[in-house]
Amino acid sequence: MIPARISLTWVVYSNEHESKSSMRILCALLLLFALQGQLTPRPPQLASATVLAFRNVTVIDMTGAPPRRGMTVVISRNRITALGTTGSVRIPQTAQVIDAQGKFLIPGLWDMHVHLSKERTPLPMFIANGITGVRSMGGRPEELYQWREQVASEKLVGPRIVTCGPVVDGPKPANPDHAIAVVTEAEGRQAVRSLKRSGADFVKVYDGLSRAAYLAVADEAKKQNMPFAGHVPIAVTSFEAADAGQRSFEHLGNILRSSSTLEPEMIEQRVNAVVKPSNKPNDFTSIPVRIAARTKIELETYSERKAKQLFARFVKNGTWQVPTLATKRSLALVDEGHFFDDAHMKYIPPSQREEWKPENNFFLKYRTPEFIEVRKKLYEKELQLVGAMRRAGVSFMAGTDVPGAYTYPGFSLHDELALFVQAGFTPMEALQSATRNPAMFLGELESSGTIERGKLANLVLLDADPLADISNTKRIDAVILNGRYLPKEALQKMLSEVEAAASRS
Repeated sequence: MIPARISLTWVVYSNEHESKSSMRILCALLLLFALQGQLTPRPPQLASATVLAFRNVTVIDMTGAPPRRGMTVVISRNRITALGTTGSVRIPQTAQVIDAQGKFLIPGLWDMHVHLSKERTPLPMFIANGITGVRSMGGRPEELYQWREQVASEKLVGPRIVTCGPVVDGPKPANPDHAIAVVTEAEGRQAVRSLKRSGADFVKVYDGLSRAAYLAVADEAKKQNMPFAGHVPIAVTSFEAADAGQRSFEHLGNILRSSSTLEPEMIEQRVNAVVKPSNKPNDFTSIPVRIAARTKIELETYSERKAKQLFARFVKNGTWQVPTLATKRSLALVDEGHFFDDAHMKYIPPSQREEWKPENNFFLKYRTPEFIEVRKKLYEKELQLVGAMRRAGVSFMAGTDVPGAYTYPGFSLHDELALFVQAGFTPMEALQSATRNPAMFLGELESSGTIERGKLANLVLLDADPLADISNTKRIDAVILNGRYLPKEALQKMLSEVEAAASRS
């Protein structure tokens, strides 16, 4: 299809014998093509000029430099081709020029912990919230691989997807439908090799792996040049996981247990003395009782000295943290009630809303009063730990764990950034956790993560300064997705379609 915006370059032929009839035919064809572009435009969410130019914008480039006001940014196809003060940068005549006076330009955001699924995480919700990249931490591999390729080839509108394959778990996987059950070291190594053959971007490890199997997975991942990330298995300490080369810890791993003055075996002995393990099949009532007892012991025996040693190990080994504070908050504070009437609930199908209710949700319905009290104390402690690790120089990335209860694709990332600031991050540091840091983690800082000439044009245009108030990341005027300009109207149309689909399901 011929683009609606057409720039015609007239060529003067030196051939004096060129017939006037030929010229008339040529002009008619050009007019027909131009009209065709006007009558059959691209869908609004995909419309874009080949060249874009933002004038008079304030650029927050995420390198750590102060904001630069009165800038012009030129984008050709999907790259930033020029960047400088307005008046010093030449804007091509064919460019679509956007006057961005009073607006702020930041790199596209990443959510580094999501669980994508067709029913629960509509991809447009991410784009409408300025999220141009996601790291999927588990789901149906065949679906995820297909989406990854469709987004990359622009057959599907959505954020760039980096994904693991099936999760590598112990003999009784928590999610059997998308997990590889591993018992022996040989099975662990085979799992890594099969994931590489299948096209997984990384290996995700899970709670049930034995120590021997985990270490075999770690060793084989190095041999196969595949990063591995995920949970810290119960049988492994955070010290051991960091030394083994695990690239990122999700949900803070078992940081409290590893920072206790007691060894893990002694903690379990104390838990067993208080709460006997249930031998009844499918009896989940004892689980929150045991978790509450264990968490209480870990909080009481927390050692700041040992924690500082652990933080230093993270820094030494380059171990990243993805704390998923938004999900931790909703699980800890759900009884306060304000989660139930969230304005974003309209994007969630009624069946999913029912699953989220505490009386129906697997992670909530078996809670005891003591569990609820301890969980709130744990959440406050984890906020403090995130701040302490930040001060120690530990590296962080923002992730939400959507679609967990009362978390929303796209929207919850903005909540995560606000929680980082609450934990002690500066707004710049919080923003870097969703822009520059993911690019560093993925080894792609040369091509993305900051606003610099030559980098990919995944950007967010904001109506207000996010460094003055981190909540201003929600005030999105436009998203530039791989060079395509998506104004506020197109983003709202995406959300309206998601809302309508949710109401029909």
